[in-house]
Amino acid sequence: MLKRVLKVLFEFYPVLAPIAIVCILISAAASALPPIFMQKVIAAIETWQKSGDWVGASREIVPKVLTLGCMYCFSIVAVVLHTQLMAIITQGFLSKMRCRMFDGMQNLPIKYFDTNKHGDIMSHYTNDIDTLRQLISQSIPSVLQSCAIIACVMGIMLYFSVWMTLVLLVGVVAMILVSGRIGGGSAKYFIRQQKAMGRTEGYVQEMMNGQKVVKVFCHEEQSKADFDKINDALYEDSFRAHAYANMLGPIISNIGNVLYALVALAGGVFLLTGVKNLSLSGMAFSISIVIPFLNMTKQFTGNVNGLSQQINSIVMGLAGAGRVLGLM
Repeated sequence: MLKRVLKVLFEFYPVLAPIAIVCILISAAASALPPIFMQKVIAAIETWQKSGDWVGASREIVPKVLTLGCMYCFSIVAVVLHTQLMAIITQGFLSKMRCRMFDGMQNLPIKYFDTNKHGDIMSHYTNDIDTLRQLISQSIPSVLQSCAIIACVMGIMLYFSVWMTLVLLVGVVAMILVSGRIGGGSAKYFIRQQKAMGRTEGYVQEMMNGQKVVKVFCHEEQSKADFDKINDALYEDSFRAHAYANMLGPIISNIGNVLYALVALAGGVFLLTGVKNLSLSGMAFSISIVIPFLNMTKQFTGNVNGLSQQINSIVMGLAGAGRVLGLM
Protein backbone atom coordinates (compact mmCIF):
# COMPACT_ATOMS: atom_id res chain seq x y z
CA MET A 1 0.00 0.00 0.00
CA LEU A 2 2.84 2.39 0.84
CA LYS A 3 4.35 1.70 -2.57
CA ARG A 4 1.07 2.69 -4.26
CA VAL A 5 0.85 5.91 -2.23
CA LEU A 6 4.45 6.86 -3.10
CA LYS A 7 3.82 6.04 -6.76
CA VAL A 8 0.86 8.43 -6.85
CA LEU A 9 2.88 11.06 -4.96
CA PHE A 10 5.73 10.99 -7.50
CA GLU A 11 3.18 10.94 -10.31
CA PHE A 12 1.71 14.21 -9.02
CA TYR A 13 5.07 15.85 -8.19
CA PRO A 14 7.87 14.28 -10.28
CA VAL A 15 10.23 17.24 -9.61
CA LEU A 16 9.35 18.70 -6.22
CA ALA A 17 9.22 15.35 -4.42
CA PRO A 18 12.83 14.33 -5.29
CA ILE A 19 14.08 17.83 -4.37
CA ALA A 20 12.36 17.55 -0.96
CA ILE A 21 13.95 14.12 -0.42
CA VAL A 22 17.43 15.47 -1.24
CA CYS A 23 16.94 18.32 1.25
CA ILE A 24 15.87 15.83 3.94
CA LEU A 25 18.97 13.71 3.31
CA ILE A 26 21.23 16.78 3.47
CA SER A 27 19.81 17.84 6.84
CA ALA A 28 20.12 14.26 8.11
CA ALA A 29 23.77 14.06 7.07
CA ALA A 30 24.51 17.39 8.76
CA SER A 31 22.94 16.05 11.97
CA ALA A 32 25.10 12.91 11.91
CA LEU A 33 28.53 14.46 11.20
CA PRO A 34 29.24 16.52 14.40
CA PRO A 35 30.71 13.51 16.31
CA ILE A 36 33.55 13.36 13.77
CA PHE A 37 34.40 17.01 14.41
CA MET A 38 34.08 16.45 18.17
CA GLN A 39 36.56 13.56 18.01
CA LYS A 40 39.08 15.64 16.09
CA VAL A 41 38.72 18.60 18.47
CA ILE A 42 39.14 16.41 21.57
CA ALA A 43 42.13 14.66 19.99
CA ALA A 44 43.72 18.05 19.24
CA ILE A 45 43.15 19.18 22.85
CA GLU A 46 44.76 15.99 24.14
CA THR A 47 47.77 16.52 21.86
CA TRP A 48 48.34 20.21 22.64
CA GLN A 49 47.58 19.86 26.37
CA LYS A 50 50.98 18.26 26.97
CA SER A 51 52.89 21.09 25.30
CA GLY A 52 50.63 23.85 26.61
CA ASP A 53 50.77 25.63 23.24
CA TRP A 54 47.11 26.68 23.06
CA VAL A 55 47.86 29.12 20.24
CA GLY A 56 48.90 26.21 18.08
CA ALA A 57 45.84 24.27 19.22
CA SER A 58 43.53 27.12 18.24
CA ARG A 59 44.99 27.11 14.72
CA GLU A 60 43.90 23.48 14.43
CA ILE A 61 40.57 23.69 16.24
CA VAL A 62 39.07 26.95 14.91
CA PRO A 63 38.93 25.82 11.23
CA LYS A 64 37.09 22.65 12.27
CA VAL A 65 34.57 24.62 14.33
CA LEU A 66 33.99 27.05 11.46
CA THR A 67 33.50 24.16 9.04
CA LEU A 68 30.93 22.63 11.38
CA GLY A 69 29.15 26.00 11.68
CA CYS A 70 28.95 26.30 7.88
CA MET A 71 27.47 22.80 7.70
CA TYR A 72 24.82 23.74 10.24
CA CYS A 73 23.91 26.85 8.24
CA PHE A 74 23.62 24.74 5.09
CA SER A 75 21.45 22.28 7.03
CA ILE A 76 19.14 25.11 8.16
CA VAL A 77 18.62 26.16 4.55
CA ALA A 78 17.84 22.55 3.59
CA VAL A 79 15.35 22.17 6.45
CA VAL A 80 13.52 25.39 5.57
CA LEU A 81 13.36 24.38 1.91
CA HIS A 82 12.09 20.87 2.56
CA THR A 83 9.41 22.01 5.05
CA GLN A 84 8.09 24.56 2.55
CA LEU A 85 8.13 22.02 -0.26
CA MET A 86 6.34 19.43 1.89
CA ALA A 87 3.62 21.96 2.73
CA ILE A 88 3.04 22.55 -1.00
CA ILE A 89 3.25 18.85 -1.87
CA THR A 90 0.96 17.71 0.96
CA GLN A 91 -1.90 20.12 0.29
CA GLY A 92 -1.60 19.66 -3.46
CA PHE A 93 -1.54 15.87 -3.07
CA LEU A 94 -4.70 15.86 -0.96
CA SER A 95 -6.48 18.19 -3.39
CA LYS A 96 -5.58 16.01 -6.36
CA MET A 97 -6.57 12.84 -4.49
CA ARG A 98 -9.98 14.28 -3.63
CA CYS A 99 -10.53 15.25 -7.27
CA ARG A 100 -9.42 11.83 -8.51
CA MET A 101 -11.60 10.08 -5.92
CA PHE A 102 -14.61 12.25 -6.82
CA ASP A 103 -14.09 11.61 -10.54
CA GLY A 104 -13.89 7.89 -9.85
CA MET A 105 -17.15 7.98 -7.91
CA GLN A 106 -18.95 9.28 -11.00
CA ASN A 107 -18.32 5.93 -12.69
CA LEU A 108 -19.49 3.76 -9.80
CA PRO A 109 -22.80 1.90 -10.27
CA ILE A 110 -25.90 2.96 -8.33
CA LYS A 111 -25.69 -0.36 -6.51
CA TYR A 112 -22.57 0.84 -4.65
CA PHE A 113 -24.38 3.85 -3.17
CA ASP A 114 -27.40 1.70 -2.28
CA THR A 115 -25.31 -0.92 -0.46
CA ASN A 116 -22.96 1.48 1.39
CA LYS A 117 -23.98 4.11 3.92
CA HIS A 118 -23.50 7.66 2.73
CA GLY A 119 -21.75 8.67 5.95
CA ASP A 120 -19.21 5.88 5.47
CA ILE A 121 -18.58 7.06 1.90
CA MET A 122 -18.14 10.67 3.04
CA SER A 123 -15.65 9.58 5.73
CA HIS A 124 -13.26 8.75 2.85
CA TYR A 125 -13.11 12.49 2.11
CA THR A 126 -12.66 13.53 5.75
CA ASN A 127 -11.04 11.06 8.15
CA ASP A 128 -9.23 8.87 5.62
CA ILE A 129 -7.86 11.78 3.61
CA ASP A 130 -6.74 13.43 6.85
CA THR A 131 -4.65 10.37 7.75
CA LEU A 132 -2.98 10.73 4.34
CA ARG A 133 -2.13 14.34 5.20
CA GLN A 134 -0.24 13.24 8.29
CA LEU A 135 1.39 10.39 6.39
CA ILE A 136 2.73 12.62 3.60
CA SER A 137 3.62 15.72 5.61
CA GLN A 138 5.09 14.17 8.77
CA SER A 139 5.49 10.41 8.87
CA ILE A 140 7.29 9.72 5.59
CA PRO A 141 9.77 12.66 5.93
CA SER A 142 10.46 11.74 9.57
CA VAL A 143 11.06 8.08 8.72
CA LEU A 144 13.32 9.01 5.82
CA GLN A 145 15.33 11.43 7.97
CA SER A 146 15.62 8.97 10.88
CA CYS A 147 16.74 6.14 8.58
CA ALA A 148 19.35 8.39 6.95
CA ILE A 149 20.69 9.53 10.35
CA ILE A 150 20.79 5.95 11.64
CA ALA A 151 22.72 4.80 8.56
CA CYS A 152 25.21 7.69 8.81
CA VAL A 153 25.72 7.27 12.55
CA MET A 154 26.21 3.53 12.14
CA GLY A 155 28.92 4.14 9.54
CA ILE A 156 30.68 6.65 11.82
CA MET A 157 30.47 4.22 14.74
CA LEU A 158 32.14 1.48 12.71
CA TYR A 159 34.78 4.03 11.72
CA PHE A 160 35.52 4.69 15.40
CA SER A 161 35.13 1.26 17.05
CA VAL A 162 33.63 -2.06 15.97
CA TRP A 163 33.59 -3.44 19.54
CA MET A 164 31.53 -0.59 20.97
CA THR A 165 29.23 -0.75 17.94
CA LEU A 166 28.53 -4.42 18.70
CA VAL A 167 27.60 -3.48 22.28
CA LEU A 168 25.16 -0.93 20.88
CA LEU A 169 23.64 -3.39 18.40
CA VAL A 170 22.70 -5.78 21.22
CA GLY A 171 20.46 -3.08 22.67
CA VAL A 172 19.11 -2.20 19.22
CA VAL A 173 17.97 -5.82 18.78
CA ALA A 174 15.97 -5.46 22.02
CA MET A 175 14.43 -2.23 20.69
CA ILE A 176 13.42 -3.92 17.44
CA LEU A 177 11.81 -6.85 19.26
CA VAL A 178 9.82 -4.54 21.54
CA SER A 179 8.77 -2.32 18.63
CA GLY A 180 7.63 -5.33 16.62
CA ARG A 181 5.67 -6.75 19.52
CA ILE A 182 3.93 -3.57 20.66
CA GLY A 183 3.81 -1.88 17.24
CA GLY A 184 2.16 -4.93 15.71
CA GLY A 185 -0.67 -4.79 18.24
CA SER A 186 -1.06 -1.06 17.69
CA ALA A 187 -1.19 -1.47 13.91
CA LYS A 188 -3.99 -4.01 14.09
CA TYR A 189 -6.18 -1.74 16.17
CA PHE A 190 -5.44 1.39 14.11
CA ILE A 191 -6.76 -0.41 11.02
CA ARG A 192 -9.86 -1.49 12.91
CA GLN A 193 -10.30 2.07 14.24
CA GLN A 194 -10.52 3.53 10.72
CA LYS A 195 -13.15 0.99 9.70
CA ALA A 196 -15.13 1.50 12.92
CA MET A 197 -15.04 5.27 12.43
CA GLY A 198 -16.52 4.89 8.96
CA ARG A 199 -19.29 2.64 10.29
CA THR A 200 -20.09 5.10 13.07
CA GLU A 201 -20.33 8.10 10.76
CA GLY A 202 -22.40 6.09 8.30
CA TYR A 203 -24.87 5.04 11.00
CA VAL A 204 -25.19 8.56 12.43
CA GLN A 205 -25.78 10.06 8.99
CA GLU A 206 -28.40 7.42 8.17
CA MET A 207 -30.28 7.91 11.44
CA MET A 208 -30.25 11.72 11.14
CA ASN A 209 -31.56 11.67 7.57
CA GLY A 210 -34.21 9.11 8.47
CA GLN A 211 -35.20 10.69 11.77
CA LYS A 212 -38.86 11.10 10.79
CA VAL A 213 -39.14 7.45 9.81
CA VAL A 214 -37.47 6.42 13.08
CA LYS A 215 -40.00 8.43 15.09
CA VAL A 216 -43.00 7.21 13.08
CA PHE A 217 -42.13 3.55 13.74
CA CYS A 218 -41.03 4.25 17.39
CA HIS A 219 -37.55 2.98 16.64
CA GLU A 220 -35.73 5.47 18.91
CA GLU A 221 -34.66 3.04 21.63
CA GLN A 222 -33.47 0.46 19.13
CA SER A 223 -31.51 3.17 17.28
CA LYS A 224 -29.84 4.21 20.55
CA ALA A 225 -28.96 0.61 21.35
CA ASP A 226 -27.47 0.06 17.90
CA PHE A 227 -25.50 3.31 18.15
CA ASP A 228 -24.15 2.35 21.58
CA LYS A 229 -22.95 -0.96 20.18
CA ILE A 230 -21.16 0.69 17.25
CA ASN A 231 -19.79 3.51 19.41
CA ASP A 232 -18.46 1.05 22.01
CA ALA A 233 -16.66 -0.88 19.27
CA LEU A 234 -15.05 2.37 18.05
CA TYR A 235 -14.04 3.26 21.60
CA GLU A 236 -12.48 -0.14 22.20
CA ASP A 237 -10.47 -0.11 18.95
CA SER A 238 -9.32 3.49 19.48
CA PHE A 239 -8.41 2.82 23.12
CA ARG A 240 -6.34 -0.26 22.25
CA ALA A 241 -4.60 1.47 19.34
CA HIS A 242 -3.51 4.51 21.35
CA ALA A 243 -2.71 2.50 24.48
CA TYR A 244 -0.16 0.45 22.53
CA ALA A 245 1.14 3.55 20.73
CA ASN A 246 1.60 5.60 23.92
CA MET A 247 3.28 2.67 25.65
CA LEU A 248 5.93 2.19 22.97
CA GLY A 249 7.75 5.54 23.29
CA PRO A 250 8.62 5.42 27.01
CA ILE A 251 9.72 1.76 26.79
CA ILE A 252 12.06 2.43 23.86
CA SER A 253 13.36 5.60 25.53
CA ASN A 254 14.26 3.72 28.73
CA ILE A 255 15.93 0.94 26.78
CA GLY A 256 18.00 3.70 25.15
CA ASN A 257 19.00 5.07 28.56
CA VAL A 258 20.09 1.62 29.75
CA LEU A 259 21.98 1.13 26.51
CA TYR A 260 23.76 4.46 26.97
CA ALA A 261 24.97 3.35 30.41
CA LEU A 262 26.12 -0.03 29.04
CA VAL A 263 28.08 1.61 26.22
CA ALA A 264 29.70 4.03 28.70
CA LEU A 265 30.63 1.08 30.95
CA ALA A 266 32.04 -0.88 28.02
CA GLY A 267 34.08 2.13 26.89
CA GLY A 268 35.53 2.57 30.36
CA VAL A 269 36.42 -1.12 30.59
CA PHE A 270 38.10 -1.05 27.18
CA LEU A 271 40.16 2.00 28.20
CA LEU A 272 41.25 0.55 31.55
CA THR A 273 42.11 -2.91 30.23
CA GLY A 274 43.92 -1.63 27.15
CA VAL A 275 41.84 -3.64 24.69
CA LYS A 276 43.06 -3.31 21.13
CA ASN A 277 40.58 -1.27 19.14
CA LEU A 278 39.11 -2.72 15.95
CA SER A 279 37.91 0.05 13.65
CA LEU A 280 37.89 1.27 10.07
CA SER A 281 40.03 4.24 11.11
CA GLY A 282 42.73 2.15 12.82
CA MET A 283 42.71 4.50 15.85
CA ALA A 284 43.40 3.17 19.34
CA PHE A 285 40.91 3.50 22.20
CA SER A 286 41.02 6.94 23.80
CA ILE A 287 38.79 9.53 25.44
CA SER A 288 38.50 11.26 22.05
CA ILE A 289 36.71 8.15 20.76
CA VAL A 290 34.59 7.20 23.78
CA ILE A 291 32.98 10.65 24.34
CA PRO A 292 31.78 11.17 20.74
CA PHE A 293 30.64 7.54 20.71
CA LEU A 294 28.40 8.16 23.70
CA ASN A 295 26.85 11.17 21.95
CA MET A 296 26.27 9.03 18.88
CA THR A 297 24.65 6.35 21.07
CA LYS A 298 22.14 8.92 22.33
CA GLN A 299 21.54 10.15 18.79
CA PHE A 300 21.17 6.61 17.45
CA THR A 301 18.69 5.44 20.09
CA GLY A 302 16.77 8.71 19.84
CA ASN A 303 16.22 8.21 16.12
CA VAL A 304 15.28 4.56 16.62
CA ASN A 305 12.71 5.76 19.15
CA GLY A 306 11.44 8.39 16.70
CA LEU A 307 11.25 5.75 13.99
CA SER A 308 9.19 3.44 16.20
CA GLN A 309 6.82 6.33 17.03
CA GLN A 310 6.18 6.99 13.35
CA ILE A 311 5.23 3.37 12.68
CA ASN A 312 1.81 3.95 14.23
CA SER A 313 1.18 7.05 12.10
CA ILE A 314 2.25 5.18 9.00
CA VAL A 315 -0.07 2.27 9.77
CA MET A 316 -3.00 4.61 10.41
CA GLY A 317 -2.19 6.52 7.21
CA LEU A 318 -2.00 3.31 5.19
CA ALA A 319 -5.31 2.18 6.67
CA GLY A 320 -6.89 5.40 5.40
CA ALA A 321 -5.04 5.07 2.08
CA GLY A 322 -6.38 1.54 1.66
CA ARG A 323 -9.95 2.77 2.03
CA VAL A 324 -9.38 5.71 -0.34
CA LEU A 325 -7.68 3.61 -3.01
CA GLY A 326 -10.32 0.91 -2.53
CA LEU A 327 -13.06 3.46 -3.26
CA MET A 328 -11.15 4.74 -6.29
